Amino acid sequence: MNKFLTFLLTLISINAFADTTSCSIELFSKIYRLENNQTLSSSEIISSSSCDSVIIAKISQIISNSNGSVGADFLKRELHKEFPETNLDILPRKLSLLELNSVLRDQLTSESNLYFFDSKSLNGLKSLSLVEGEQVKATCENCMSSGEKNIKIDIANPIKNSLRTLWFSSKVLTKINVFKAKRTLSFQEKHLNKDDFYADEIYVLNPDNVLTSLENIHFFKPNKTIIQGTSIFNTDLQATNLVNYGTPVNVTMKNQNISLQKMAMPSRSALFGDIIELKNPNNNKIISGRVIDYNKVVIEL
Repeated sequence: MNKFLTFLLTLISINAFADTTSCSIELFSKIYRLENNQTLSSSEIISSSSCDSVIIAKISQIISNSNGSVGADFLKRELHKEFPETNLDILPRKLSLLELNSVLRDQLTSESNLYFFDSKSLNGLKSLSLVEGEQVKATCENCMSSGEKNIKIDIANPIKNSLRTLWFSSKVLTKINVFKAKRTLSFQEKHLNKDDFYADEIYVLNPDNVLTSLENIHFFKPNKTIIQGTSIFNTDLQATNLVNYGTPVNVTMKNQNISLQKMAMPSRSALFGDIIELKNPNNNKIISGRVIDYNKVVIEL
């Protein structure tokens, strides 16, 4: 009887062992996505494998839906739920999922307000996959200004003493503080005020075209309808006349010690900051001053 039980247990053990299979998967150590939350293919994730295609597809799905770091132990637990009969060997111990645009900023423009967008491989790659030990170094001669740039990326492996070079194009944009419309502003508005706007941050190719101060906004009006939530550009605004021909203005004459005020007649209509000629109605003398507000001109003595 004991011999029969021993034989039976041995047979069960052999059958159980026969039902168990083993395979291995070698992942890339680092994968640089070219776009946020980019879907990755199995060829971009797995360097080599002896596993069935269904296992490869499952592990690729898990990693493609992940961000940050993915550990081999986590992957084994997840795969065991669907493939309990398979013993998996997964290397390396951790895979890192990174954004190429963030890496470019860290290496090239970290101390500035310049950021990278829409990076594309000039070598036809959809992502950048590295094996364990490989390191990335980016080089760009003119990335400290906004615009379309070409970037050289050297991938070195000190252990294998190898080096390969890839080229990418990227759009460099400037991050700036701007003001956006709280409400839709009609082109028929007579003037604007600070309460019409709220502060925000955007990325632009040309920061010089964007309104970045509300200090003198009450001297301007829209030259078109501005939709609520839209960033305000200087070209969206039109200066209003602060001084009108034929309407007397208050003239302040001042220096470090004195400040005198009088009325005068402007020779023309004028905008904020304009230098205009004025006639003194008492003696018809012509004087020049700078427009600073509605019907107000200052003359620096």
